[in-house]
Amino acid sequence: MDNLIFKKIINDAKKKVFDLAKKNNFLWFYNLHQRETIKCAEKLFKIYKGANRKIVLISCWLHDIASYHTKNDKEVLKVKLNHHIDGARIAGDFLRKYKITKKEINEIKNCIIKHRNSPPYTPKTLEEKIVAVADTLSHFESIFYLIYFKIHPKNSLEKMVENDLKKLSRDWRDLGLLPKSRKLVKKKFDVLKDLFNSYGK
Repeated sequence: MDNLIFKKIINDAKKKVFDLAKKNNFLWFYNLHQRETIKCAEKLFKIYKGANRKIVLISCWLHDIASYHTKNDKEVLKVKLNHHIDGARIAGDFLRKYKITKKEINEIKNCIIKHRNSPPYTPKTLEEKIVAVADTLSHFESIFYLIYFKIHPKNSLEKMVENDLKKLSRDWRDLGLLPKSRKLVKKKFDVLKDLFNSYGK
């Protein structure tokens, strides 16, 4: 795709995601996660050369698009399990109006469907790995692990700690897709792990 088409897609994707976030009360998620994912992708480009930057950045803007279509926190929990699959479909529909190839659309859809790094959708290409790792890195660049009760208000503090430790472990595993990325957040990972493990002792 040429640069003008790329810029148009990025601007339209930003607007689409922001408008959905505003409409459905998810500006907090947009500010906490969406923008950080883009910043993390930019950091990864400096470490891992040769990726198609356009494919990655479009994918990063659209990777959680299915979540933004939900109307409230309860709906997010229902959508979350399949948001990568639904998101790939929504992104495909969104991209069809632009003059880009079917191959480019499929590459973006593959990045989105594989960003959770869950079988059978595990990242293989460098672009897919960067999107998945940027998504994961963003969790360490904000207060992501501390907003548990925003989504699970009825759970106990003990349940939060248990689930956050599991999430932290999965995130560390996912950073292994691009092992050098772990150096970017190792100190934060250690602090969070120590904090959660020390609870109740």
